[in-house]
Amino acid sequence: MLISPLAARLCKKKGIDPAVLRGSGPRGRIMAADVVEPTTAPVSRGCTVVNDFATEPTRPEIDGYYVYDQEVNMAALARISLPIAVQCEKLLEKRYSLFDYIVRAVVKACTSHPVWMPVDGKVDVLLFQDAGNEVVAIENAANKSIYRLARDTQHTAVGIPASFSPHIAVCDAATSRQQVVDYIASGKRPSFGFVARGGQPKVGIRAGGDSPSNFDLPYTFYVSTAIPAAEANRIAARLGELLYNPVSLLLPT
Repeated sequence: MLISPLAARLCKKKGIDPAVLRGSGPRGRIMAADVVEPTTAPVSRGCTVVNDFATEPTRPEIDGYYVYDQEVNMAALARISLPIAVQCEKLLEKRYSLFDYIVRAVVKACTSHPVWMPVDGKVDVLLFQDAGNEVVAIENAANKSIYRLARDTQHTAVGIPASFSPHIAVCDAATSRQQVVDYIASGKRPSFGFVARGGQPKVGIRAGGDSPSNFDLPYTFYVSTAIPAAEANRIAARLGELLYNPVSLLLPT
């Protein structure tokens, strides 16, 4: 039986027999999230099977985008992120924020149905953070781990290269719509947009830190209508699944 050290400790603490759990990690490995939030996903030959499901747009199309208004509880992510956060402090001298995981989830969701992918496979992200006052270009984001994304968002010089044409825009809760519109008006329209919503920037909570009781994250996800509607709906559903059950976000690729 494959089980992570943290998952084994949690099983012992909770009095759970690991044999009754289904692992969502590589080769069916039981991860911490499988103890905290046991999965009911069908398993075949030790591998988690990703269900193919879809989410319908919640509003009419806006400016050439399908619109998905969703809300997800990120408590599972906050609970399993502590070991990664500790390692991050050693390497970057600060912890990941949950926003780093969100960027990773958006990229993985958007590349899960590669009908729109560029020929070279490189997916670039435009990140609006610090209430939209800091704009960062992340190049080749699809091939970057949580650590590399965090390193880029914390150490990349602010400013967008003249030739940069992002495929995805990700905005924190305090970024105004006008800031995004002003950028899109420059002619560089991304295929996807993620905008965190809500009265508080919950995505700024430190991974592994003292947790408030509410990890509900409302967000709006935009998908270009140039992408077939069925594929857009699957990508939107995949994003919600990754945020709610985030084990795969911790894997290197």
